[in-house]
Amino acid sequence: TFGFCGWQVKTTGNPLAHCVLRGAADGRGNFIPNYSMKDVLGVLEEYKKSGLLNPAVIIDCNHANSGKNYLKQADICRETVENRAKNADFKKIVKGLMIESFLEEGNQSSNAVYGKSVTDPCLGWEDTKRLILETAERI
Repeated sequence: TFGFCGWQVKTTGNPLAHCVLRGAADGRGNFIPNYSMKDVLGVLEEYKKSGLLNPAVIIDCNHANSGKNYLKQADICRETVENRAKNADFKKIVKGLMIESFLEEGNQSSNAVYGKSVTDPCLGWEDTKRLILETAERI
């Protein structure tokens, strides 16, 4: 049961649901990442209580997890891969990573540059490609 658009909604739920860990921000603008081993294993404990059939976590390497610094995405990706190697439960529950990427690195306030984000700053394609290939080798 949850609130949605001013209505109280009740559903049987989705036993195959997953969560995306994007981090958070407090009322003062401080970023609170939630991709660490402790955070992910905490989610797993909550999942165990819920009876989900296939608990899954996707880690967002950008947004509040990176402190909105898109260049930190590679470090978060690498740490996640290392944590998968260290802990079987972490490896089992983490099903994927989100990397914010575009053709051109960064962002812009207008549509002057083709292939460059007009919203959040992104990794460029060359860095994204390197990161994907590196991650594939390490997994």
